[in-house]
Amino acid sequence: MNSTAVAPDWRASLAAPNIFAALTAAGIFYALFFWFPYASGYGATRVGMFEFMGWIWKNNPEWEHCWLVPLFALGLVIYRRKALAALPVRGSWLGLAALLGTLFVYWVGYLADNIYVGYAAMLGFIGSLVLWFLGWQWLKAISFPIAFLAFMFPLPFMDNFLAFPLRIFMSTVSVGFLNLIGLPCLQQGTAIVSTPDFAAGLAAGERFAVDVADPCSGIRSLFALMMVSALYGFIAMDRSWQKWAVFLASVPLAVAGNFARIIMLTIGTIALGPETAIGTLEEPTTFHMLSGFLVFAVALGGMLGVGWLLQRFAPQPPTAPTP
Repeated sequence: MNSTAVAPDWRASLAAPNIFAALTAAGIFYALFFWFPYASGYGATRVGMFEFMGWIWKNNPEWEHCWLVPLFALGLVIYRRKALAALPVRGSWLGLAALLGTLFVYWVGYLADNIYVGYAAMLGFIGSLVLWFLGWQWLKAISFPIAFLAFMFPLPFMDNFLAFPLRIFMSTVSVGFLNLIGLPCLQQGTAIVSTPDFAAGLAAGERFAVDVADPCSGIRSLFALMMVSALYGFIAMDRSWQKWAVFLASVPLAVAGNFARIIMLTIGTIALGPETAIGTLEEPTTFHMLSGFLVFAVALGGMLGVGWLLQRFAPQPPTAPTP
């Protein structure tokens, strides 16, 4: 009996995933992003990237949704597990080149003491490993879950960059609307105050006064809604432009939700008084807390409405039957 031995392709075997490679990659990921003191962030000493992110998640309400992102990304991979199982495993050596480039970016961020460069290196590290071990088809198939991980990175500098302009904008829009519906008011910085009524002996702001503080600026709901809309668009929409339309609609929808909240608080102040409608920034009233739910009710309802319109007037074309 004759048998022909087939020499193994050592290049393919090295590019293919195996338990040792996966464990090694996991160990390197832990060392670089969990254990190694990478940057000081806003503190005095360098800390690991996940330690910094965890501190922001815990202490800054604007970013407390970020810890859910890795769970959602894993859920997206599980959601597509059947399609992924059908893909061939053909690792590419370009993944190794990309990994080396990612490590260079990581090093540059370390030298610059810049945590945000480390964020980019983390996403590049994951994508490079997928390309190296699994190949282009796998990278394309899970590119969205990898990109979705960017929502777990807190960007506290955006609070100062966006919060105050949003507060001014929300005050301006709210003052215009209140005057339109017959509630005369003025804008004083970020505050909305009633106009003086000399006949009734009321000074400016004596009837009602509402300040658009940082929590009412919309920045908290903006990033959370962007995350949810990206997730909804990926799952519910069929075409790329529809996914982008849902995602981009999250910005005006977040503004609309906070606009509804400010109007609710203003009318509540007139009807119930500031002590019942607002309270203080440290101890908001129940009415004030309920107005926060209105933000997401309006924004999420608008998101679902946009999704319905996109599917209603631009449905997925029927596929040709398989002979």
